[in-house]
Amino acid sequence: MVEESESDALVAFLERALGDGDSVGSSLLLEKELRRAGIRLSIPQERVTSVLKRLELLVPDGDVYRTAGLLPGALRSLDALHVAAALRWGADGVMTYDERQAAAARAVGLSVAAPT
Repeated sequence: MVEESESDALVAFLERALGDGDSVGSSLLLEKELRRAGIRLSIPQERVTSVLKRLELLVPDGDVYRTAGLLPGALRSLDALHVAAALRWGADGVMTYDERQAAAARAVGLSVAAPT
């Protein structure tokens, strides 16, 4: 949604994954995060919606919250919920640029991608 130094690499990574038939998704929490970023950065909500439509969104349940609370490391709550959602989804890995989130994901056996 916002042009950053990693944007081209991220788009290529996601397009390759989708083209390979991989599922690409996140926790439903991503909708709140993207919509708030859109408002904060004056990005039209239609643009946010177009990004979200390309993803599968997992609705976190009690087990996801419990798992998030038990993850190792000094994670922020929403970052922990995203890692726990990836585990619940049965994902092979996560895509993140946050080092604490990446360390927690690796600690529970997920691969980590940070396209640059």
